[in-house]
Amino acid sequence: MITTEVKSIRFADADLAGEKWRPYPLFSGQTRAHDDMACHYSLLSPGHSPHPPHAHVEEEILIILKGEADILIADGPYPDGARVERLGPGSFVYYPAYQHHTIRNSPEEPVAYLMFKWRTVSKTSQQVLGTTFYHFDRASSLGSAEGFAPRLLFEGPTTHLGKLHAHITELQPGAGYPPHADAYDVAIVVLSGQVETLGQKVEPFSAIYYSAGEMHGMKNVGDTVACYLVFEFHGRPVEQVPTESPATRTDATAGIGRLRRGVRAVRRRVSELLS
Repeated sequence: MITTEVKSIRFADADLAGEKWRPYPLFSGQTRAHDDMACHYSLLSPGHSPHPPHAHVEEEILIILKGEADILIADGPYPDGARVERLGPGSFVYYPAYQHHTIRNSPEEPVAYLMFKWRTVSKTSQQVLGTTFYHFDRASSLGSAEGFAPRLLFEGPTTHLGKLHAHITELQPGAGYPPHADAYDVAIVVLSGQVETLGQKVEPFSAIYYSAGEMHGMKNVGDTVACYLVFEFHGRPVEQVPTESPATRTDATAGIGRLRRGVRAVRRRVSELLS
């Protein structure tokens, strides 16, 4: 069972050890909301691709961490006629289930990328999100006088999820939000700056995973603006813990009630900023 955790990523070109492509698993397993969720980062040598265009039942998000690479979106297992998009650091692509795809490193230096891959037993036949690209522009700023600036990138149902949601956030030095729990899994990839969560300092290009129902918060503990990608995986609902009656409520549970009210206020503000 995957739990809430931080995975720091430190890579160097020498990590390829003479290989054309080398993946480094970070975690894989079941979560409270999904039957299988996996994450790994990979290094790919110049001029190489890990495999021809292929398709599978799982859905994926691929984020470039270092260098540039071409993403090929094809109608079958051959690259001829494929749609080609070049992605740089901080940019990503979402692959729906059964979409033929591959990555190709055309430049002169190795490329490093991070991938989330998931599936569930239940599937939907409704209209779902198609292949989606996001090109990160490090020079652009979201801007916020309140220190917290999220911007919606996309959201919608997928074959395996009730909803896949993606947004990018800028967090000013000293800004943050209080601990809270979500009814869905959340993955965060830090692109710049330094944040603190789960009692750990997190720097680029680390991956943070919050399992559904577990408490987590965030604060910018650096002296520059922190920027990070957020992916919400809305799957099957998580069982709720029964609440105590007023007659048995203790000071501790009353404090939790105040915390929950604060969390709801934060969520309302995020919804306003994203709308």
